[in-house]
Amino acid sequence: MSGRSTGLERLVVESDLPQPARAIVCITGGIDGHALPTPEGWDRIYAAVQLLADGLAPAIVFSGGGTERVSEAEVYAEAARWLGCPDEAIVLDPIPGSTAEHPRNLLKLDKTVIRHDTSLLVVTSRLHSKRTAMCFRKSGFSNFRLVTSHEAQRSPLARSKRNTAFPSFRPNEKDYGDPLNRLRWGLNDAIVALRELIAIGVYRYRGQV
Repeated sequence: MSGRSTGLERLVVESDLPQPARAIVCITGGIDGHALPTPEGWDRIYAAVQLLADGLAPAIVFSGGGTERVSEAEVYAEAARWLGCPDEAIVLDPIPGSTAEHPRNLLKLDKTVIRHDTSLLVVTSRLHSKRTAMCFRKSGFSNFRLVTSHEAQRSPLARSKRNTAFPSFRPNEKDYGDPLNRLRWGLNDAIVALRELIAIGVYRYRGQV
């Protein structure tokens, strides 16, 4: 859910419809104090697993290092297994420490051969998508699509299509979309979008995009 747009969001969003590719690249987005993915990290993991479930690529590369004792790539892969991703479809890239490093390090992986022209589905958050796409282009990648959400069309792994196991359960009518929550979500999106615009400016100054 989100609140009213400030207009900043559209400046940092780039999203494509997925097509069959050689691999899915799930860009990690941090882990919390319990060594679990952040909320936006869960969204990225879910989208990547859904793409795999639809047969759009045979493998997911979880790419990200982080600042904790365990890499974000490992934590995200564990979460993907819980969502139904098979071990044989997982490739770990635990080195990158910034958005600019993800595409460069993909070219160094031993377990999968990725070149500049390899078809990729790059998964990240909506407000992180523009900077990610710019970094991949700067690194010479020419055949990738940015995916910010996906729901499998023909797989039981699509959790939104699950039904309860309790016959007596009935969903209630509670609505979290009250005005204060919508304002909170809108402000959060605006702050994240502003941060992304500043980050893109910094990356331009450094020659990283």
